[in-house]
Amino acid sequence: MKHSSHKKLFGVLGIGLGLILLSGCTANFCSEDDKAQMAYPYEQGVTVYCTKEEYDSFKEANKELIALEETQNIAGKAIDGNDNVYSYVPYKVDSNGRAIFSAAKAKNLQDAVLENAYKSGYNLPSVKYWAEIDKYVLEAAMYMAELQQNNVVPKFNVEDATNVATPAFKAAVVVADPTESKWSINPYTKSDSDIINDESAILRKSVLRNFGHVKFSGKDSKFFENIKFWRNKLYGDLGRDNVPTEDFQTLYVNTIGNRVQNNRSCIATKDGYYGHYGTNANWEVAISRKDWGYAWSKGFLEGLLIFPVSWLVDTFAFSFDANLTGFGQIWALILVTLIVRLLLLGIGFRSTLSQQKMQALKPELDKIQAKYPNANTNQAEKARLGQEQMALYRRNGIHPFGSMLIMIVQFPVFICVWAGLQGSAALSTGQIFNMRLSDNINNILFNVSGAWYTNVNGWWTALVLFILMATVQIFSIILPRIIQKRASKKVAKTSVNPNANDQQRQMRLISYMMVGFTVIMGFMLPSAMGVYWLISGLISMIQTLIMQTLLARKPKQRRK
Repeated sequence: MKHSSHKKLFGVLGIGLGLILLSGCTANFCSEDDKAQMAYPYEQGVTVYCTKEEYDSFKEANKELIALEETQNIAGKAIDGNDNVYSYVPYKVDSNGRAIFSAAKAKNLQDAVLENAYKSGYNLPSVKYWAEIDKYVLEAAMYMAELQQNNVVPKFNVEDATNVATPAFKAAVVVADPTESKWSINPYTKSDSDIINDESAILRKSVLRNFGHVKFSGKDSKFFENIKFWRNKLYGDLGRDNVPTEDFQTLYVNTIGNRVQNNRSCIATKDGYYGHYGTNANWEVAISRKDWGYAWSKGFLEGLLIFPVSWLVDTFAFSFDANLTGFGQIWALILVTLIVRLLLLGIGFRSTLSQQKMQALKPELDKIQAKYPNANTNQAEKARLGQEQMALYRRNGIHPFGSMLIMIVQFPVFICVWAGLQGSAALSTGQIFNMRLSDNINNILFNVSGAWYTNVNGWWTALVLFILMATVQIFSIILPRIIQKRASKKVAKTSVNPNANDQQRQMRLISYMMVGFTVIMGFMLPSAMGVYWLISGLISMIQTLIMQTLLARKPKQRRK
């Protein structure tokens, strides 16, 4: 018995380690174009686009800067043939002679890329370089916007010099707040801002909001190809001292790429805008529709389980709330959890029944163990104990290893449900009491900006969810032991049974290990998975109570 308990203990440890390892083994559904879409909100360039009045006002307050930028063809009219849009690059030169960009949109570039590059001793690209890159991006975005306006699938080939918007389209572009006949540049309420206006017209008609991601796309939508091409072109136009070095380019690509590489919320059943991206987590980006064929191309489990889970979440979420504001996703999670649990119950019903019967037979097992108190040291008693236990199992139709079958089935299902919820684009949108369902619980809990008693970023919501989830999961794990303990009190004990006591200690240790694993994993999971575990734990408790109650009503049948 002791050896068996040790095997169970190592089994729990192995499963925990396996969950951690396999959680990163499922494929990422994000396409190269999806990644480009997610990258642009974090690095939108350094150029501010504004009206003629705003430009003149800034020029009056920064005469030397604007004079220099006009000489370098950085500031002035942003679009040829358009008197509505002007541009400039706000920056200051520090005591070390480096440019510090001050536009709100450039914050991530300045803090995450340029600061680290400077600390690493890399040569920094010139202001002229960043301004020229912004010009390329705007030109490409306007070209793609015009294609879409003409009902043509917008594609851009950076190597084709004819890919430019027509003069008529360029002349119609404004800074913000477009009319029905015009397009805007800024997806913001103000020129120098990083706060998106909620008005859908501005979002629909912003060329940078919709097509700025071309900066990080390329031929066949290959990640970072366009900006690498432009960098090489500017190497010849501006000279090596103005463009990024290889080391800087590598740092740039890795820094921006890492912001999106770990994001998996790209399983969308319909084309649309999803997520919370950018330094202020206020950008929804276009994620392309994924179908079952795409899922099968990613792998066997991806097609068999992961995509169906995300498809169910999307279908239910859009049915409850087409705007995906948050509550629809909660109902979707509840229904998906019920479906998954019913599926698991159907697949492993006999094994689950055997496991519940073993728990219900605990008093009778205690009686048998009481007859052989020296089974740990006496081989003859150990053999007779094993024979009587197996006879009891056979009389009641129990398969002792049935619980292992349940764990074998649940293991890949848990991983796939986890991956499916992580990958769901619908869950990356909206929020419930300021808590975003795609964010990890630990990240939300530590994001306590503002007064501690406020719930600006949903940390109170995440805390309540974590406490409820952990409590329910803990009780669902220890509930069978509580039931067994109460039943065992009815068994008369004539002597101390070292064998039974040792087994109980081992089982308690296993329970504690499972509780610890649950709490740690729950802390690290996305909040959507926390909701799943909360509902799943409640179902487990109800299932245990129902089955134990039914089995307890038939003691005579169990003893025949």
